[in-house]
Amino acid sequence: MMYKAILFFTLVLLISCGPLRDINGIKDGTTMNLSRKGLSEIPVEVFENKNLKVLKLYGNNIKEISERIGELVNLEKLYIGRNDLSSLPKAIGNLKKLKVLSAQYNRIDSLPNSIGDLENLEELILNQNTLITLPKSIGKLKKLEVLKLNINYLERIPEEIGDCEKLQFIYLNRNNLVELPKSLVNLRLLRELYVANAGAMVYLPEELCDLRYFETLEIDFITVVPNCLIVQRTGRLNIIQR
Repeated sequence: MMYKAILFFTLVLLISCGPLRDINGIKDGTTMNLSRKGLSEIPVEVFENKNLKVLKLYGNNIKEISERIGELVNLEKLYIGRNDLSSLPKAIGNLKKLKVLSAQYNRIDSLPNSIGDLENLEELILNQNTLITLPKSIGKLKKLEVLKLNINYLERIPEEIGDCEKLQFIYLNRNNLVELPKSLVNLRLLRELYVANAGAMVYLPEELCDLRYFETLEIDFITVVPNCLIVQRTGRLNIIQR
């Protein structure tokens, strides 16, 4: 009888403390995986771990990211894709050590200006949201290498994108762009550009011809390609038409 009683109370504790058990399930104190837990908000216990470097919240029902996210000053990777987010908090800019921010498959329609304060950001992944434009502060992301913006409603890309001197991969497929900024010529390390079905944009800026590391260009069949790029196609440049 005593054994059965102990077993019963143990099961009750495990069930009642289910969410806490998930939160405490940290591999080494710096990584927390709370993906697909049915969460509607980030548990307060998350913000108490100041040593956290990787936070995974993919596939929940979170509608809003608390401003307390800015307290996780050691965070390097944040995965908040496939939730129900319509915005990111201003405090996101406090994450000075953040290298990867993935917030794809949400309803985000704008980014806070503070996104430009992520001075160590290397990857910004925002595929399948409802973005119409980007803040000019994106040009402050001097370490950004990968920018993924497929399947949004982008009408323009700010000229300040040319200040992202480390940018190598840009994904803009399926948007509403009319043109690309000429400042792309400043992206000396640009290797791949994807603009298939990116909008009414028909012409590509000739400035792209000056990019010596340019390797891959994905476009529509109707896109007008500058002659200088056609020449490069026979050599190092791979032009893919969709």
